[in-house]
Amino acid sequence: MSNHPLFKKHIEKASRFQLRKPTPNKTNWDTFYKLSSNENMLGASPKAIDAIQKAVSGVYEYDFYDDFQIQDVLADFYKQEIKSGQFITANSGVEVLEIICRGLVSVGSECIISSPTFSPYKNIIELEGGVVEDIPLKLPDYSLDIDGILNAVNENTAMVFLTNPNNPTGTYFTKKELDRLLEGLPKEVIVVYDEVYFHFVDADDFPYAIDYVKAGKNMIALHTFSKIYGLAGLRVGYGFTTPEIGEYLNKIFRPFRIGTLSVLAAFAALKDLDHVKKSQEMVWEGKKWLYQKFDDLGIRYWPSQGNFILFESPIPSLELTSKMLDEGVMVRPGDNFGAPGSIRLTIGTQEANERFVEVFTSLLEEA
Repeated sequence: MSNHPLFKKHIEKASRFQLRKPTPNKTNWDTFYKLSSNENMLGASPKAIDAIQKAVSGVYEYDFYDDFQIQDVLADFYKQEIKSGQFITANSGVEVLEIICRGLVSVGSECIISSPTFSPYKNIIELEGGVVEDIPLKLPDYSLDIDGILNAVNENTAMVFLTNPNNPTGTYFTKKELDRLLEGLPKEVIVVYDEVYFHFVDADDFPYAIDYVKAGKNMIALHTFSKIYGLAGLRVGYGFTTPEIGEYLNKIFRPFRIGTLSVLAAFAALKDLDHVKKSQEMVWEGKKWLYQKFDDLGIRYWPSQGNFILFESPIPSLELTSKMLDEGVMVRPGDNFGAPGSIRLTIGTQEANERFVEVFTSLLEEA
């Protein structure tokens, strides 16, 4: 550890977020299938692409100094059930998390997460001097340990981070479970409710953040344009919360936070209901097809409410991902998420799903 007087000790001690992803040589393949990052395999919203093409000649100008217009568009999208001022907009969902932690995490305050989960939580909390309390999901079904979370809460607890559906497991907790958790939390504890995969949910008892925010619960919902809208490369995310929390967090202001093309693409994507429907149908149909293939092969998997499936690797997970990459199919080992021995597979087009099964089956036969 350095002795430089300007270095903050809690930043020096923070765990650096590292995601060691192989860089495949896609030129080796006529068709390369990237099924590792939960992107929309149908691609970006066509309306968003059109909006970018129409606006690209104007990128020499500054635009969207603040986010008032963005907030107004989002408020209209939510039919004014969530008002302008309740949104936190940012250059990606990760940056929304950074704003939340910058505003609400102090040195020594505790934040509860439940691994395996979205790995940047830990790094972002620690960079603000927070202490991460990990209450792992319960095996064998990766269910939320509600009693464990409630027992871990103390006078230093600032926030509880919940991911629903969870990444990387695809599992979810029900409205009944969330209600029980919220009833047991002290009123000053804020719940960060990351539901970025909510568009792919088909469970009847899934709890949607908007209902809790409208009811005045101390909750901050996290959404993104990266998944259903296919705009992962443009980095647009937002949260929404109660008027009180929204007014406070919106004081953390950086001018020109989101680029012009990203904003205009997001506006257009919100209107592209056809793309949303097609993307949902691709995932729901592909999921059922892949379930059947895993059943036929005797592979254990966890039923998913996301656009991905976590399955148990029949051979060492890092070895399997490496061999699949050699065949032009990229999947993600669960080890970095805290789910060793598993693989997370993005549900793709039927062509991509079939190629995955073809390569996966051949590797099983060789093992």
